[in-house]
Amino acid sequence: MTIESQDYTNIAYDGFIPDSMVCDTTLRELPDRSWALFILAGGDFEPSPENYTAITRSYDQGRSWTPLEPVDVGFPREGITIGQGPTDLLVVGDRCTLFFSTHSKTWGHDWKTWMMHSYDNCQTWSKPEPMPGRLANATFIRPHIKTSDSRIMLPFQHYLGPSPGIPPPPPEEKPWWGEICHFVSDPRMGVLISEDGGNTWTEHGNIKLTADDRYHGWAEPSIVELVDGRIAMVIRADRLGGVLYYAESTDGGLTWPEFAVKTDIPNPGSKASLFSLGGDTVAMLHNPNSAHRSPLSVWISYDGMKSWPYRRVLFPESCDGSDGRLNYPDGFVSKDGKYLNFAFDDNRHRAVFYQLRIDKIKEQQP
Repeated sequence: MTIESQDYTNIAYDGFIPDSMVCDTTLRELPDRSWALFILAGGDFEPSPENYTAITRSYDQGRSWTPLEPVDVGFPREGITIGQGPTDLLVVGDRCTLFFSTHSKTWGHDWKTWMMHSYDNCQTWSKPEPMPGRLANATFIRPHIKTSDSRIMLPFQHYLGPSPGIPPPPPEEKPWWGEICHFVSDPRMGVLISEDGGNTWTEHGNIKLTADDRYHGWAEPSIVELVDGRIAMVIRADRLGGVLYYAESTDGGLTWPEFAVKTDIPNPGSKASLFSLGGDTVAMLHNPNSAHRSPLSVWISYDGMKSWPYRRVLFPESCDGSDGRLNYPDGFVSKDGKYLNFAFDDNRHRAVFYQLRIDKIKEQQP
């Protein structure tokens, strides 16, 4: 039996026009061992006032999924909180914490970032709380890690925006790309660290991709802990050479370099996701193509991300053909270490679940 034949995949949700959007898939195992897949849903493009947070559940480890349902994040779907979208779910004991953002038209307009808690497997939620300090504004919280010394670490991308005196672009029709590029500029990356199970947080890092303070890009950092306590971060870097960028903390996430550096890993400007497989073995889900968001591949490093000898294409192209895009893989390694369970969006309308048999790949270490 081949490794590939031990994988499993299905469609968790397929949208339909005019309400077809699937983005920012976030797959987690809940305290009761059921699974939750959060999705930025609503409308047919993003970012949009029609976007909202939705959930589908699995009670049989991804073999079937419940109908998609909206999540009440505690704000009205109107005014300055009309646009809503999830970016991470943290599970600690019986508490689930959803990190999400809101806006009034598109990112850059009244963009606020929040967290809220559930103690009943994401059925009901507490009142939303703003993220601490500057991260309450113009910030995406990205998927967390739990470190070997029992800390929780949340990577973030925060935008300083235009300097005072720089005039905004003239009013435009959707999708407002000019406004987005103007307001969502000068990204800074780092991590939030909690030493008390997610009750309090401290901010660390202010990483830049470029010295150009007018630069716009969706940085989407992903982090992993290496065997010696270093924290490695890969960063999407739109229009900066068609590769991922890299930053590293040598003191467990407390301090970071001023600038990230180029890698030789091809990337078209899309989210890459890192997963620890134990020690210095790391899996990365990404699009290893400088020009297009396909294929979707898994790469494995056995030496702390110095090299990536195992490379396999999981999906060569979108269900919609070669012009379609495979986006935003996210998930978790099973507690027994056998599987990497993840979801991604296929061309912004289909949420695809994939269960990758990962322990057999680890056995192939050179």
